[in-house]
Amino acid sequence: MERYELSHAIVSGQTALAQGAAKPEGLSLAIGFFDGVHLGHAEVVGRAVALAKSRGLKPAVLTFDPHPRTILGQDGYHTVLTPLEDKLALLASLGMEVAYVVSFDHGFAEVSAERFVSELLLPLGVRTAVVGFDFKFGHRGSGDAELLRSAGGGAIDVEVVEPVFRNGAKVSSTRIREMLAEGKCDEAAQLLGRPYAITGVVVHGDARGRLLGFPTANMKPDVPYVLPRHGVYAVTVHGVPGASEPQKGVINVGLRPTFDAPGGLPKLETHLFDYEGDLYDRELTVRFRGFLRPETKFASFDELKAQIGRDADEARAALSSVLADERG
Repeated sequence: MERYELSHAIVSGQTALAQGAAKPEGLSLAIGFFDGVHLGHAEVVGRAVALAKSRGLKPAVLTFDPHPRTILGQDGYHTVLTPLEDKLALLASLGMEVAYVVSFDHGFAEVSAERFVSELLLPLGVRTAVVGFDFKFGHRGSGDAELLRSAGGGAIDVEVVEPVFRNGAKVSSTRIREMLAEGKCDEAAQLLGRPYAITGVVVHGDARGRLLGFPTANMKPDVPYVLPRHGVYAVTVHGVPGASEPQKGVINVGLRPTFDAPGGLPKLETHLFDYEGDLYDRELTVRFRGFLRPETKFASFDELKAQIGRDADEARAALSSVLADERG
């Protein structure tokens, strides 16, 4: 997928084309932040791709980095469901051929909805814009789909995609965050269309897992992911060297209250079943397959060791069931 970074393209008074973007050739453009690239987002993207094919346009997406709410200090949005690189890969898998990534900062937040259309979308050659039902843009969210139509002066056709519902409720990034906060990773997966995943590099820890008989890979993500509820989960692990398929395992997400004092940062410690290789400095992706129990402070080393053994047994059983269902 072609990718173009649009930094201060409007605020500086320059068109997006002056920042190295593609020459206008007629775009069917999906617009949004698309955190999670969930089933609702897939509907927006899929519609833009379908219109591109039917109208002889190029399917493209315009997204933002970081999340506008992060810059504006709203709702505590300092974490993401999908980092930018993962998000772009998912969008490409849905049929997008071009991605425009707008650097969102305080200056960009001041840009009016009308200027967003006239100085960015029109110069990019947008012929069709596809947005979600709750789409807002421009300074203080003053623009909506109707303003997008009018500001385009008839040059941009606008389509609005209605919300997608699952289990009687609207699919949204906020709802997925709420489910993960409750440890409901299986329900979050239903809205994402895939298991929730976190990627990180394996770093050195204190080797307590090895002393317990359950060596762990201590993962350090390089972006601030949304972390699920502190606790123990059954997971599949991708990127293990020498493995031809994902490995099964169990992860503890949390503060390790049995050993560590309160106030530390959450840790991601994964034990892989039946694996003994060196994983240090390797980048692994963990996919959350099932919540086993909340994080607990144990009275003794032996009590913790016994519980980890039970966790491993339960995770093996859960993963066998989940993966069997996926294979049909």
